[in-house]
Amino acid sequence: MRAVRRWSLAVLSLALTAHAPAKAQDQECGNVDAIVRQAYPGAVAQGERSVRAGNRTLTLPSPSSIDPHAIVCRRWRGQPGLVLVAVPLIAQVGVNSTLGDLDVLVVDEATGKAQHRLRIPHAMDDDAVRISGISFDTAAYRLAPNRLAFGVRREWAGSSRPNPFMETTLSLYEPRGGTLSPVLDDLVIRRSQGEWDLSCPGETMMTERILRMIPGRRGQDISILERITHSTSKEAKSGECGTTDQALAPRTIRLSFDGERYDLPRPIQRR
Repeated sequence: MRAVRRWSLAVLSLALTAHAPAKAQDQECGNVDAIVRQAYPGAVAQGERSVRAGNRTLTLPSPSSIDPHAIVCRRWRGQPGLVLVAVPLIAQVGVNSTLGDLDVLVVDEATGKAQHRLRIPHAMDDDAVRISGISFDTAAYRLAPNRLAFGVRREWAGSSRPNPFMETTLSLYEPRGGTLSPVLDDLVIRRSQGEWDLSCPGETMMTERILRMIPGRRGQDISILERITHSTSKEAKSGECGTTDQALAPRTIRLSFDGERYDLPRPIQRR
């Protein structure tokens, strides 16, 4: 069963990250009711944790459960008094798919009022590969001496047992005026995919990408250290399942900042 644990419990250690569990982030919403009232005037409660805003459903966070469609909050490290809020706006939940947008807000902690805001169409859409979590990344993504961005991560999980799949993406946003400007779109920072026979024989490929800010011509560029591990599992003569790991030579990828955005190559972006 060793191969099963490898595929289902893959762990990424990412530099420059302050990534708290979803339950801890939910506790940072403060008065989430006040945030929702100001951000969505006319919203109507539909049960203990559900709110209807127009033709979309919002789910309030719960300290006792993790729901990938629930509002997530986190205090912005480096920007005291501001709270980052992600609001999934769900239009439809089906047996095999979800349709919805994602509202990202920078909120004044004292008043609950949004100072910057961006709605990302279709960011909550999924199908057989489901969104399993949303979280904030408040590492020091300093674009320039007086410019700071923050990250939004989406976690994905496949439903096929013979072909396990997990992926985590990172997008960066910078407050500009009353809105948020995307500066990095859906960089894949972790991906695990494989194939096995539900018993032992199989293989998996784990890709990890570690980010570091470095000086560039127009601000701070991003240096990415990419590590790929190929693992093969097979049954020994003794009947035990053994796994062999082979690490490929790491490589470094540089993302150049043009003053507004990072140029992200398609092969390392979510497809």
